[in-house]
Amino acid sequence: MATAPVIIQLNNGDKVNRFTVFKKLGEGTFGAVYAVRDDSGAEHALKAELATEKIPLLKLELYVMQKLTQKGGKHFPTLIDKGRHMNFNFIVMKFLGKSLQDAKKTGPNGHLNLGSAIGTSIQCLEALEELHWCGFLHRDVKPGNFCLGRAESGELRKIFILDFGLCRRFVNDQNVMLQPRRKAPYRGTPRYAPIASHNSMEHGRKDDIESWFYMLVDFTNAALPWKVVTQIKEVGEMKKNSRFDPLMSQMLAGCPMEEYRVIMNHIDSLSFFMEPNYGLIYSTLRKLMQSKNVQEFPYDWEAEYAAK
Repeated sequence: MATAPVIIQLNNGDKVNRFTVFKKLGEGTFGAVYAVRDDSGAEHALKAELATEKIPLLKLELYVMQKLTQKGGKHFPTLIDKGRHMNFNFIVMKFLGKSLQDAKKTGPNGHLNLGSAIGTSIQCLEALEELHWCGFLHRDVKPGNFCLGRAESGELRKIFILDFGLCRRFVNDQNVMLQPRRKAPYRGTPRYAPIASHNSMEHGRKDDIESWFYMLVDFTNAALPWKVVTQIKEVGEMKKNSRFDPLMSQMLAGCPMEEYRVIMNHIDSLSFFMEPNYGLIYSTLRKLMQSKNVQEFPYDWEAEYAAK
C-alpha cells in the first residue's frame, strides 16, 4: 500500500511568504487547506503539500487550474499565487464559501427545491464541461467538490468546482483521445461514483456526467436508494438495477420522472469515446423549469448563508 501523504500542519499566525494563516478550513486525503490573509488584508485559501511527495497532486491541481485559466473557465477558483516555502509547495486561490454538501440540505426536507436543484445542477454541469474542454476528467464528482461563492463577494449564486487532485487527461497534446486502460483503479466516492468505477473500468467524460446525474437526483429528492448501503459492491449492483423498475421509480421518487429519464438514457447511451450532448441536457432542464413554472432564484441557501 502507498503511504498516506504527510499533511502539512500550519498554525494560526504562521507566515507563508506574504500570506498569514488565520484558520484551518479542512483536511482531506491529499493535504490541508488554510484560510490566509495577504499583506493588504484580503482573504484567500492556501493548499499545501510536502515538496518530496511521490505523487504530487498539487502539481496536477496547479496544471489543471492554469489550463482552465487559459481557456477562460468561469466555474473554478482564481489562482492567486503559487510557490515553495520551507519543505512544502503551496497554491493560493480564491476563498470560497460553503460546499454544496452543506448547501444541499438547506431546502425543504433536507434537499433543494426543484428550481434550486436544477439551477445548481446546470452550473455544476457547466463546470464539468469547462474541465472537459481542457482535456481533463474530474473523476470525483460529488457535492463536496463544489462550493458556493462568498456572500461578501456577491457570489452566493455562483458555483465553483474544486479538487483536481484525481483529474486525469483523456487527450494527448494533439487533442486525440487516449486509449482506455483495460483495468483502472476505483475512483470517486461510492454514493456518486459511476458504474464504470464499480466495474474497474477507465473513466470517460460520460462517467463524470453520470456522477453529476446522481447529484441532480440527490439535490432534488435526497433519496438515492443506495445511500444507506455500506458495501461498495452492493452500491454498484443497485446503480445497475436503478435503470429499471422497481428501483428506477424509487431512485426518481419526487423527481420529474420523464425529463430525468431522458437525461439518464442519454448518459447510458454514450460509449467511452463519445462526447456527452451537454446542450441536450441543458435544454431538457431549462424547458423543465418552464413547464413546471419553477424559479431558479433565490437559491435555498441564500437566506441562511448571506448573513454569515
